[in-house]
Amino acid sequence: MKLSEFAGYGDKLEQLMRSVQAGRIVHALLLSGPKGSGKRTAARLFAQTLLCRGADKPCGVCPACKRFLAGTHPDVELLRPEKKSIGVGEIRALVDKLSMKTYEGGRRVVIIEQAETMTAAAQNALLKTLENPVGDAMFFLVTDAPGALLSTIESRCQAVRFRDLSVEECAGVLERRGVEPAKARRLAGMAQGSVGRALALDGDEDYARLREEVLASLEALSDPASVATAAAPLEADKNGDGPILEIMEAWARDLMAVQCGGTPYQSDALDRLRRSRVDGEALLKAVFTARRQRAANVAWNNVLENMYFRIAGGRA
Repeated sequence: MKLSEFAGYGDKLEQLMRSVQAGRIVHALLLSGPKGSGKRTAARLFAQTLLCRGADKPCGVCPACKRFLAGTHPDVELLRPEKKSIGVGEIRALVDKLSMKTYEGGRRVVIIEQAETMTAAAQNALLKTLENPVGDAMFFLVTDAPGALLSTIESRCQAVRFRDLSVEECAGVLERRGVEPAKARRLAGMAQGSVGRALALDGDEDYARLREEVLASLEALSDPASVATAAAPLEADKNGDGPILEIMEAWARDLMAVQCGGTPYQSDALDRLRRSRVDGEALLKAVFTARRQRAANVAWNNVLENMYFRIAGGRA
């Protein structure tokens, strides 16, 4: 894959890469955007391009590219949270490594995934290195939530913001990867334009089954008296509340689009969206509340029934 193949971003990323190689920008990029929007893939392509020794970068066949793709390149430092966060000790160990000479005599690349999970102390420890870079190290900070980073970290990086694509753009990417056109458009709609999410959904029969169960459950909801019956099929899925709420959120956003006269992502389900008795805004608010309750360890069956009472007008 080449940077030029990024739908909606190709030319911009190519220009940015030329600036990086010429040393015309800061030595740290902050790549942010929704999950599945391509920022992690872009960071890896940037890194591979910087290390590549071939003529058409990234060539994918030179020894440096092969080592990078195999995850064994000695001048690449990949940092991601092992548990919930990246601590100050991990950043200090990283900084110590950066003070050493590179193995292949070129640049050293640092990729920090889920950068928002760095603790405040870890971010402050990294800040010193960003202010006074060591050697030719190039940093790529990848995050879904740039607002969780210290403003001082953000100010030392050049921001690259990724977005979800339109259904047409996302479907086009999927088609170029061999997905049949009708299926590509359906997946693009379900994934709300996220290529990464669409690829994950392709062939996931369990997710397709769960989506149908969730939509059937919402369609069975009409008033407070229907809550128990409508919620029952989903209450048994004790560990599926994450995917269930994800499906509900996507459906709520499309319901809001239709109910406001707009075009939904899931255009293949337009008739079903129009027939829905659920208010999109009420469903979206209920999903956000449900996530907060689950984070506070409220039992899933209680969360679900509370959600449905709110949507059905049985509770404020």
